[in-house]
Amino acid sequence: MNDSSFPMSGEDRVGGFAPGELLPSAFERVAPDIVRSLRMLSGLSATVSDVLDEQGWQLVVERDRLPLRTPIKGPVIGQAITLAYLPARRSILDPQQRSSPAKLAHATALATGRPGDVLVIDARGARGISALGALGASAALGAGFAGCIVDGGVRDLDDVERLGFAVWSRWVTPRTGKWRIEAQSINSAVSVGGVQVVPGDLVVADETGVCFVPYEAIERVIPRVIEVAEQERQQLRG
Repeated sequence: MNDSSFPMSGEDRVGGFAPGELLPSAFERVAPDIVRSLRMLSGLSATVSDVLDEQGWQLVVERDRLPLRTPIKGPVIGQAITLAYLPARRSILDPQQRSSPAKLAHATALATGRPGDVLVIDARGARGISALGALGASAALGAGFAGCIVDGGVRDLDDVERLGFAVWSRWVTPRTGKWRIEAQSINSAVSVGGVQVVPGDLVVADETGVCFVPYEAIERVIPRVIEVAEQERQQLRG
């Protein structure tokens, strides 16, 4: 039975909640020519993973944990804008809960970023609940974001595929996050796929997996990635 006084869909401005911890994206941006250079490399996430291992970082998430949900034409590379959720304490069936605005915050998080960034969402164990749907993906695409990494659920997958937006997620579910999850922070450190992600980290994601290059190590990691990729290219050529 649907109570029409509590509409589940069709609402305007969903995603505009501002959590108590809302920080700007104050980090410096990676030069576009570096991103272009990385995009030209094959087997990119594997090479980045090797270099992270070499330099003492454990910031790689395998494909089985965060599968790619939409087709891509190459790796997604961009700096992380982070958004953290917690499960709501009240049930979605509680009238007090559904009489208040949903506490989804993807639009607020997107507003802190720039074109080319990647939205990284930590849903913190809210199993089978969507933290991103077609409207959120469309907003991210319109803001020029390169993709979205969701340690949680996504929905409207057919619409997201039609948009051509790159999404990795732990689950796919029809169940809305409205009144089931609540944004806790934007641009704070989060946990995604069992690794810590900090705003400004360089996200490198492809069909093989997802890597996070620490913001403070980008200048050391990326030249080494390009060097190793060239060595491997020459070896494959014989």
